[in-house]
Amino acid sequence: MALLRPVSPAADRRRHGVYFTPSELVETVVDLALPRLPEGPLTVVDPACGDGAFLAAAARRLPRARLFGLELAPERARAARLAVPKARLLVGDALRTGWEELEEALPPGRVELWLGNPPYNGTSPLLSDPPAYTALRRRVGLDGALPRGTSLRDDFSFFLLLAAERLRRVRGVLAWVTSATLLDAFLYAPLRRRLLDTLALEQVVDLGAGAFPETRVRTCVTVWRSSGPRASPRFCTASTEGFRPGRVERFSPEGPAWNLRPTPSAARALDAEWQSRGEPLDRLVPVHCTGLKTRFDELLVDDSAEALLLRVDAFLRTRPSRLAGYARRFGLPPELLPKLEALRRSPGLPARADPGLVRPFFRYAGARHRETLPDSARAFCYLDRRLIPRGDHRLSGSFDPHAHPVKLVFNLRELPLAAAVVEQAGCIPAHRHARFAPLEVPQQIWMSGPGAGRRRGALGPLVPNLSVAGRAWAASLGGVQAAFRRIAAFVNCPEVQECWAPTYGCWRALPVPLDDLPWRGGGGALRGRARPREDPG
Repeated sequence: MALLRPVSPAADRRRHGVYFTPSELVETVVDLALPRLPEGPLTVVDPACGDGAFLAAAARRLPRARLFGLELAPERARAARLAVPKARLLVGDALRTGWEELEEALPPGRVELWLGNPPYNGTSPLLSDPPAYTALRRRVGLDGALPRGTSLRDDFSFFLLLAAERLRRVRGVLAWVTSATLLDAFLYAPLRRRLLDTLALEQVVDLGAGAFPETRVRTCVTVWRSSGPRASPRFCTASTEGFRPGRVERFSPEGPAWNLRPTPSAARALDAEWQSRGEPLDRLVPVHCTGLKTRFDELLVDDSAEALLLRVDAFLRTRPSRLAGYARRFGLPPELLPKLEALRRSPGLPARADPGLVRPFFRYAGARHRETLPDSARAFCYLDRRLIPRGDHRLSGSFDPHAHPVKLVFNLRELPLAAAVVEQAGCIPAHRHARFAPLEVPQQIWMSGPGAGRRRGALGPLVPNLSVAGRAWAASLGGVQAAFRRIAAFVNCPEVQECWAPTYGCWRALPVPLDDLPWRGGGGALRGRARPREDPG
């Protein structure tokens, strides 16, 4: 949102994505947009105008333009009216009925300049209103099944889709500040594809993480044109002090993720070399068993194994009618009481807690996992499927991957890639993009996947959890544990983290070279004589 100053408590700012836009950035966005405007009477629109910073800048630079704004909060709309008296400002929720009201107010037959900084909040409040969320997805034309692993979860994605649909019908330019996840995060691949199919991308400015002093989020500016010939867009980075563009180059977005960043030649060369000498990580380690997601961490997760066992045991020995006192004793929030009562009435609960069901639990910590697992990430969970609501433990049948000692933890869809070998029994939270692989699995699990654990009968002996090519490679290294260590070291080496991952890590499976390499422990240059690609069998 375009605010001249912060006006909301911190929790409200985070929920609604409300952060003020520095005046230098406002002027930069206007500078980027003006040269791309076609001739004709002009209307300037900001659908999340906040205190009116973008509209005020447009009023100074474009005195003949008609100005329109939409704002969710009445107090911010009043401030915008004082800042831009000539603008017509509406109060409403753009993601429900406000957008339609705004479009109805816009005069027809004019060029439109859409400026602003729409809210980005990671997880939209709209997700807690299923009817409104479904209606909005239907309106922007993405109500069908999205590609696996993608989503529309952030408010800025809906603002972009609505604005693109508007500019498909009228002449104009869109210049917005958004989260930099727009540029390459796999989650928003369908959003980028829709924008590239609907509008002409003119310029991308990667602002980095320093543009907004109150947040660490990385941001960018993208400039889109409604129609006309489509040339290769310009890409540049910008310093946070003064937002002066630098390192300008042209590029063409590449599918299937349609990243809005150029592909460096060094990353392209590494990818081609590794593709010719290895196997993709998701094929080399073929079975991905998702980790624990209890959805009731207040009851089932604790930093102390003793405290966890005491709390679960007391829960199992407390009658449903007395759970209010239990919640007070163990400091559980009162709003959880209905959930506690429903769980306590579930049939088949044991009479006492079982110490054997307390397992180490490792909170996924992203880049902090690169070298060793930090003590701060270690906790404990009570792994009893009867106590995990709605079956969201992600375990299939009798097979329990958490009982096996080595897990390769890696992040497939977000940057930077991260990996670690956890050399003890434990659980990994089911972060939506994190995966882990046990060192060994039952033979039927290896052949048919985790679903085989639901079948009756023996699952066979434990076998290495690697592909046919991976087994042969592990044998040449001295065993499967050595292979897992080699994968972890490779995923965290500088060539992957600093060169390959920023380009491909959000949507491509990492190709792991299988031949002998001169690096050890994830360091050094990756050089070596290429060998023929092994048959994965």
